[in-house]
Amino acid sequence: MEEYDDPKRSAVLAAALSVFGRYGFQKTSMEAVAKASAISRPGLYLLFPNKEQLYRATMQGVMERGQQAMEACFADETLSFEERMVAALDALMGQYVETQVARDVNELLENSGPQLGSMFHDYQQKARATISAQLDSLAPPGVLTEDLGADDVMDVLFSATVTWKQTAATRAEFRERIRRAVRLVCRAAD
Repeated sequence: MEEYDDPKRSAVLAAALSVFGRYGFQKTSMEAVAKASAISRPGLYLLFPNKEQLYRATMQGVMERGQQAMEACFADETLSFEERMVAALDALMGQYVETQVARDVNELLENSGPQLGSMFHDYQQKARATISAQLDSLAPPGVLTEDLGADDVMDVLFSATVTWKQTAATRAEFRERIRRAVRLVCRAAD
């Protein structure tokens, strides 16, 4: 069963995200997540046998929602190429700009190798592959060349976006930086 199909499980994962974001993996207890979820500790253990599994499910949900939101932006045929790129990269990473909880979750994702194994890397690779495929499919004529392929453009945009999510003061600034980068890529093709 998908975790979002079960309202109780979904509520626990939402509460866990807040608690992990506030205290980090090491300082979060199952008791704190149970209290934030308004369920008993035994009830929490019925859903998740240990903190590691709860954490993995929580972070997997964060990454899956980001990937799905990005894909939905790419699929929106009412948007121009530039608008799709900006919206997609913002959907993937813009949520980590401006709010403390989002920054805490971002830090959790980036620094949880022991708990997540290759999950964070795997999701980044999936996002990169999606962006590259969408660039290959949607880029206006002349943007991609024999010397500058979809993977090259994706790498520049993805790397810049990762940096900007850390340095932008506001989400609007983050989106504007992405917009300028996409325009530069398109102008280079002219």
